[in-house]
Amino acid sequence: MRRTAGYSAALKELLCLSKGDWTSLLAVSIELMLEAKAVSRNKPLVFLLILGILILGTFQSEVAGRQGSTPVAIPSLQTLKLLDYSKAENGKQNDAVGYAELEELINACQTYSKGLDVLPRFHEPILTRGESGIAVFRRVSPSVVMVLTANFKDDKVTESGLGTGVIIDPAGYILTNWHVVHGFETGIVFLKPAVGTEPDKNSGYGLRLIAESEQADLALLKIVKPPAGLVPVKLGDISAVQVAEDIHVIGHPHGQLWSYSSGVVSQVRDNYDWEYSDGSKHLAKVLQLQTAINPGNSGGPVLDNNASMLGLIAMSEEGQNLDYAVAIDVIKDFVNKSLAARSRGTEARSPTEKGVRYVASTKEGLSVSKIVYSNLVSYTIRDSKSIAIGLIVETSDGGVLTGSNLNAFGGFSEWIYKPASGKTVSVKSSGTAPDLVSLATKD
Repeated sequence: MRRTAGYSAALKELLCLSKGDWTSLLAVSIELMLEAKAVSRNKPLVFLLILGILILGTFQSEVAGRQGSTPVAIPSLQTLKLLDYSKAENGKQNDAVGYAELEELINACQTYSKGLDVLPRFHEPILTRGESGIAVFRRVSPSVVMVLTANFKDDKVTESGLGTGVIIDPAGYILTNWHVVHGFETGIVFLKPAVGTEPDKNSGYGLRLIAESEQADLALLKIVKPPAGLVPVKLGDISAVQVAEDIHVIGHPHGQLWSYSSGVVSQVRDNYDWEYSDGSKHLAKVLQLQTAINPGNSGGPVLDNNASMLGLIAMSEEGQNLDYAVAIDVIKDFVNKSLAARSRGTEARSPTEKGVRYVASTKEGLSVSKIVYSNLVSYTIRDSKSIAIGLIVETSDGGVLTGSNLNAFGGFSEWIYKPASGKTVSVKSSGTAPDLVSLATKD
């Protein structure tokens, strides 16, 4: 056995072993701990050092097991389709990414593509409405976002909505109208462009619906992985609202992005009820406004001269020159209750679809789980240790979604979506939901 004077060399050996065979690592660790019994001086330090190296070795071993020393090539979609599949028994391996998550990723990519068609219309406006209007626009417009939603049937866009939203918290919470997002399966938010409107300079961010109030026509959204530096709008106070007060509005009327208009508060009306063309009925305290409001303004902030938000644009009465915004006290109550409910874990989960599972193996020893859904087919590829190394999805219209680089939450950190026609889209994900959606650098 080694003597106390030999600890330094032994520990060096142990550190080297921590990068290799864990059984040898364990044997040397036990030998060192047995010798340490005869050493009273620095014994706690020796034990702590050995324990630290053991933990390091275990961690490195796990990482090596997940990543492997040599990356395994993912088979092509054509290769996967030609494999000899057999129907799997119930209760076998869980999906790496479920149907609902795949739908969310694909819809986010398709919605982002629509945004690329709209974004080039934006040009920084030339402001001519006086110093107060210019100051308010420059201060608040970075807090105003474009909310793009799309509904899909057989992978085709059946209807889409472009609305306005406003950042109310730097953690990525966004307020908009219920009627902007209701009935839509997915959403993408674009921040105000800082430099030009080229698609490769403007990424879209995936959204999650946190809460909605049909009665008050309000919805709270959250960016899945918000970027740093989001600037929230300052919330005003209903008690400070005055009839005939000047107000400022920022939104996207008729797709004219980040447009500015001004007007005045005509009246504050309690328990005002209104109805949309889809038959939905609403009731809330509102600000009656005299200003220019058009489709696309919905969800935009109504601001005072101090750039504080007094309300959220909801609707206008055609031919009456009467426009309405949900009042700020209603907004505050809705947001506070929504965040409190979220902290209690009362968020609803959307239902998912169960597909039919088949299994096969490749000649390289990879296992493949094929799941057939109503509108897509997914192929999860696993290595010899049953670790998912990739996932390929083919939609019914010929689009292909490919996931790679397994992340810590069971999803894939990198996704590429190639539509049957159109531009290829890239998605970053830290879990299973889309975080950042961008135009792929190459097809």
